[in-house]
Amino acid sequence: MGEQRTQLWASGGGVQSAAIAALIVSGKIAPPNLAVIVDTEREQSTTWAYMDAVITPALATVGIVLHRVRKSEYATVDVWGGADGESLLIPAFTNQSGEIGKLPTFCSNEWKTRVVQRWAAAQGVKKCDTWLGISVDEKRRAKKPSTGKWSYRHPLIELGMDRGDCDAFVRSMGWPQPPRSSCWKCPNHLQEEWRDIRDNKPQDWRKAVAFDKWMRKRDPHAFLHPDCVPLDEANLEDSNAVMFSHCDSGLCFI
Repeated sequence: MGEQRTQLWASGGGVQSAAIAALIVSGKIAPPNLAVIVDTEREQSTTWAYMDAVITPALATVGIVLHRVRKSEYATVDVWGGADGESLLIPAFTNQSGEIGKLPTFCSNEWKTRVVQRWAAAQGVKKCDTWLGISVDEKRRAKKPSTGKWSYRHPLIELGMDRGDCDAFVRSMGWPQPPRSSCWKCPNHLQEEWRDIRDNKPQDWRKAVAFDKWMRKRDPHAFLHPDCVPLDEANLEDSNAVMFSHCDSGLCFI
């Protein structure tokens, strides 16, 4: 018999993760051995308000502790990294070539995936199945299982649940609608999401505007908004069509 694999739920703080919490609390799925959510230290304030008010107390009723792990405790890089330490790790927009382009996404892997693995190893985990909140309508983002140290499970796909099912199940618990989880400075925000931060989360908006300006002190061609203008000067109306689609991985939002 092989070594037992630890079942580790890595919550992303969004709708699908709320559904996994609801499934655990209601007894629809067996509880994990460990549960963790990474605090990127740039998460929108609504995520933690919902976690503190709804998810954490509900999980406590069935003896589950959702460990909140700060990214800075386990990540080896922050905004800048790469071989020379000068690569921007977020998918910012750039006009360096004279045309607008988009940088690759490294932050999810560095700030979430690797942080979870390092934290798990520090807890004594030898082999692990990490649960991800990916639903059937997002199967393209599902990770293949492995017999190695780190593998993955997708409880929502196993149950045939799509995002609508997740919403419905969370509501059936009497819980309020979960906010969409993301960093306040994420370049993948849609126009409506930027407006929501600007109009409803003034503290997060101030941080995003300041970050946008700070980023250009090191890379004058980097911007959070696809128009490649300062965030507080960007046209955030839907009539201002943008060149780029939404997130290319989505792993921050589950």
